[in-house]
Amino acid sequence: METTIGVAWISFPDLPPNFFAKEAIFSMVNAIGKPLTVDMATKNQARPSCARVKIEVDLTAKLIQKIRSNEEDDNTDEVKSKWVKVQYDYMPKYCKECCLQGDDEHNCWTIHPELYEAKNEEDQLNEEKKNVIMGAAEHRKILASGKIVGNKQNRQE
Repeated sequence: METTIGVAWISFPDLPPNFFAKEAIFSMVNAIGKPLTVDMATKNQARPSCARVKIEVDLTAKLIQKIRSNEEDDNTDEVKSKWVKVQYDYMPKYCKECCLQGDDEHNCWTIHPELYEAKNEEDQLNEEKKNVIMGAAEHRKILASGKIVGNKQNRQE
């Protein structure tokens, strides 16, 4: 059984420029998971259309699609709410059935044992092909000129 906590990359497309401070981004990310770092383009504000953040997230939790952000106007003390879209750039797979990261319900051998049998057959065929190729390669060599040299049997080929 593996942990349900994984590392993912998320983006905030069309994030207003006043939210690009690391503290503001981390504050929004806390609604999703534990913020780890922002990418270099976000840190340097080289990509003003989008902010990217690496986070720790519970892979079994429902993915949040948008975050509500409140912004207070300094002059009028009026609070404006904005919805900020969350885009998941990379999210690791997690199977709730076998409790393994990198696996999902579609490719789980516990749920679909026929996939395990098919994988074993494929591995066995690949191993046999590899042995045939390696066996032939042991008896001949390819020179830098491209000429193949080896035993008499291979020369006749």
